Amino acid sequence: MVHKMKICFVGENPETVGGMSLFQRNLIDYLKNNEESFDITWIHRSDKDKEEVVKGIKYVGISLPAVFLLKDIIFNKKVKRYLEKNYFDIVNSHAIWGNWMKSYKKKKIQKLINTYHGTTYYFYKNHMGRFGCFKKMLYSPLLVFGYFYEKFPMKKADKIICVSDKVKKQVEDLYGKRKNIFVVRTGVDLKEFKLRKKDEVRVKLNLDEKKFYGLYIGGGGYWTKGLDRVVSLGKEIFRVNKDFRLLVIGPNYEKVGHFLKEPFIIFLENITREKMPFYYSASDIFFCMSRYEGGAPTLVVSEAMASGCLLVCSKDSEQEIIKDKENGLIISEFGKKDAKKILEVYKNKKLTEKIIKNSFE
Repeated sequence: MVHKMKICFVGENPETVGGMSLFQRNLIDYLKNNEESFDITWIHRSDKDKEEVVKGIKYVGISLPAVFLLKDIIFNKKVKRYLEKNYFDIVNSHAIWGNWMKSYKKKKIQKLINTYHGTTYYFYKNHMGRFGCFKKMLYSPLLVFGYFYEKFPMKKADKIICVSDKVKKQVEDLYGKRKNIFVVRTGVDLKEFKLRKKDEVRVKLNLDEKKFYGLYIGGGGYWTKGLDRVVSLGKEIFRVNKDFRLLVIGPNYEKVGHFLKEPFIIFLENITREKMPFYYSASDIFFCMSRYEGGAPTLVVSEAMASGCLLVCSKDSEQEIIKDKENGLIISEFGKKDAKKILEVYKNKKLTEKIIKNSFE
């Protein structure tokens, strides 16, 4: 009997639509399309303990308290116990969920892999920019936590994967260089994310065919993904062009509702993954205004480029494959000056077409 290789992924809840879960989903789809047969398990955070098999994949949900930091500490401990009771040939953990390696006794022929989608230290450091001196002092222990909590995979894992050269540099700056560290960027399904006829897609989505649409996609609050920056730009664009509309998908309305009261904003909270490609295709411009990103490009940037959007990125999102006015626009001020730059390029159809064409290469 041929041994079926057992592979375990540890990471984000598969029901979320973020870049981490889709990165894992892409890996699983690749494995399922491979000629070899694999036994695949996905361990993830959940609101209750549960195990289920869906389309040949075993999903193991681990319930956790809704307490910041504590839930991730408990999750890693429970993952370690599960892995001690269940053997896997390969275990691939993602992001902050590789801390279980700290005291895990690896089996002799087992391979451990950790994927960094960013670094918790730099993620928290970015958030410190929101605070005054007192709060910075109060929250500074988070930097220490972030540093030590993600340190152990660099010591214990057989291989390290980073989702961009930027993340690889951050990891090496924090923990030193090592062998077997690779960059694997997030992929995009080009059968789903592609050029479509804008007028037809807009009719399908009940959008005005004659309006000028920008698109923002980002979960949670506003700070990291830069929703406040997009709204600020939108105000300046709307002053000049009353046909401008900003489609906002994903954020928690309770956290960001005060940003969404502008007359040009169309808020779309619950858009299914299946419908998402059509909103890219319907849009003229995609905004990536993040203050910190691991992916470079991020998943949404790759999807926007594949869909033929004019891409506008913040400088500090550090989208390492984007060059200003070559395959996208890079801005840093988010006011009248940058709004003017965006509108000038958008009105120059020849330049816009050139930038979009270059983004496919």
